[in-house]
Amino acid sequence: MKISAICFDLGKVLLNFDWSTMVARLAEKSPFPPDKISQLLREDSQPVAYELGAITSATFFAHLKKLLKYKGTTKELRAAFSEIFTPLPDHIALAALLARHYPLAILSNTNEAHIAHAEETYSFFSLFPVRIYSHRVKMMKPNRGIYDAARTALGNIDPLEILFIDDLETNVAAAAELGWQTIHLRPDVNLREALASYELQGLE
Repeated sequence: MKISAICFDLGKVLLNFDWSTMVARLAEKSPFPPDKISQLLREDSQPVAYELGAITSATFFAHLKKLLKYKGTTKELRAAFSEIFTPLPDHIALAALLARHYPLAILSNTNEAHIAHAEETYSFFSLFPVRIYSHRVKMMKPNRGIYDAARTALGNIDPLEILFIDDLETNVAAAAELGWQTIHLRPDVNLREALASYELQGLE
């Protein structure tokens, strides 16, 4: 099958993330213990609204500060919320090889604070001329519209020629329904081996 463009999810594909790091930092300046903070965040609707671009960063962090009774500054709160990522170097190296031969895109459910921090911290984003973020397009995977936005940004490539890599089965299934080729990057899947099945240039 011919592949003309490759879309990568961000979390658990190019960047790992650790919510427990955030929760521990928030607990340092909140009266709530980490398990209570985790519960409050799970039950709160505003993180999803933030990823959908329905509220601004200022509104979100003001809400979070009140919800958690956070005693630090807004800057400290934003840092604790955002500094949760570590790169996945093997996957980034594969993307760098592929970028010499294919247009690459990032297709991610994310928010302004996370992306601002990640793009400032990690240079690999330059490999991806197309970056479709949920908070910018105001749609989240697995909503069909966010996939259509990525395909449009890639020049309306035939869906059958787009390869999509994501760690969540629901997101992969949505792409497959649109005719995209997919890799479900479960923890037990070796990305290089999965890519090899598509006979891609640059990985020989």
